[in-house]
Amino acid sequence: MTDTTLQSPAPRLPINVYLLMCAQALAGAIPPIMVSLGGVIGSVLAPSPIWATLPVSTFMIGTCLATIPVSLLVRIYGRRPIYLIGALIATCGAAICAFGVMQGSFAILCMGSFLFGLNIACVQSYRFAAGQAVAHEMRARAVSMVLLGGLGSAVIGPQIAIHSEQFSLGVPYASAFAGQALLAAATLPFLFFLRLPGGHGLRHERATGGGARRLPVTRSYLIAVLCGAFAYGSMTFTMTAAPLAIMACGFGGEAAALGIQWHIMGMFAPSFFTGRLIERFGHLPVMVLGIVIVTIGAIIALTGEELAQFWTTLVLLGIGWNFAYTGSTVMIARASAEAGSVALQGLGDFLIFLFVAGASLFAGALFHLSSWAAINITVMIALGLVLALVWSDHLRAGRSRA
Repeated sequence: MTDTTLQSPAPRLPINVYLLMCAQALAGAIPPIMVSLGGVIGSVLAPSPIWATLPVSTFMIGTCLATIPVSLLVRIYGRRPIYLIGALIATCGAAICAFGVMQGSFAILCMGSFLFGLNIACVQSYRFAAGQAVAHEMRARAVSMVLLGGLGSAVIGPQIAIHSEQFSLGVPYASAFAGQALLAAATLPFLFFLRLPGGHGLRHERATGGGARRLPVTRSYLIAVLCGAFAYGSMTFTMTAAPLAIMACGFGGEAAALGIQWHIMGMFAPSFFTGRLIERFGHLPVMVLGIVIVTIGAIIALTGEELAQFWTTLVLLGIGWNFAYTGSTVMIARASAEAGSVALQGLGDFLIFLFVAGASLFAGALFHLSSWAAINITVMIALGLVLALVWSDHLRAGRSRA
């Protein structure tokens, strides 16, 4: 008898996934502008070069502090209204950044970056919303599809940073932040038409007992969060310092922005196949492969300070981040689904971005006090420790099964 399952087409992803992907493409273009220009502008406006990357750090701190509140508000009100409010806050925050640059105020710039960082907590949960909108077996593919929207971010964000001065507001880079405000506002139509399935509010969670029982923070969940934190933190650590290093070597702001563009292409282009790799080989091998690729990028950075080495490091950094972060997302989403609560999603993102915020601030200080090589040596040591921990946990699990 013929196996009809081999002849039937693969199930299609729902329209919600594509709406989230478009919103990801637009909202995801905001961080590259801050990362590529925040340290450069900060080095001019900051009272000390040590604080040059503080605008990037306040952006990350805003994301970190908003992750748990966003997950709690999603429980009560659902995803769509919270996402819409987040996009409006991001629009205001980007406008404040533009005003701060025009006024030459470092404090106002940091305040605006903090505000639009709050919305990135919503943007980060787009991937969980996509995983929730599909059947279990399609979760990895839906997450990858939303992250694939980052390809649009890779083009839109850096190009705004490069070409914004054609629409000068009288002060260098102010128009780039005005472009951020337009990007945040452009996500509103896509979020407005979201129609996510039921079961994401407080009523469902109470019905399933998710709001009452203690969250099952398992060892595998902690490993997923740790891998995601170190992969994202190492990526941010290097990406924050890279524009400063590129410009210090005399390559100019456009070379720095293009390097960030290639980096973001590396972050999201693998999403074409990352989900299928996870379906075939599992999330843990894909996560480990991502960490190894980031480490290889750091090794290449130590071989010299030519533009090709900077860009190669940034591309490998992006690819490794995609593998590690997608794998950890699938693990966190699975733990959240098994617990019947979105609270584990918020907790995971909070821990990840707490680490990321510290990494972005430390990157500027370390680069000023030391060198680009010290940045990459630190990344190699940190990721080596994570790989050792994952390997020891794998051996422990093998002994337990035996």
